[in-house]
Amino acid sequence: MPDQDAMTIGFLAACFVWTVWWNLDWRRYLKFYRIKGPGYPMSVQLPFRVFFALCSVGAAVELGRRLLPLSRTTQFYRQCFLVGLGWLGAIVLIVVVVELASGTD
Repeated sequence: MPDQDAMTIGFLAACFVWTVWWNLDWRRYLKFYRIKGPGYPMSVQLPFRVFFALCSVGAAVELGRRLLPLSRTTQFYRQCFLVGLGWLGAIVLIVVVVELASGTD
């Protein structure tokens, strides 16, 4: 059973990957706000893309801060990886379910 630190770091890693996904596939996430597109005007693109970028930076900073202590075992990082993988799977599942339920593709 992973300890609380491994669960926190795994969750933060999944959040970081998710925010990177926001940045790479930002049009997908604009659909959730019911903004019509494609062909989003710059007045819509810029605030969302800046927000997504800031979320990635914040997640990276917090993840890095949590990973700084170097006295951890390989088993600890394995637990972090497995927790992160589980959270990432849940996040992907939720995004797909919301897209299917809302009729977006």
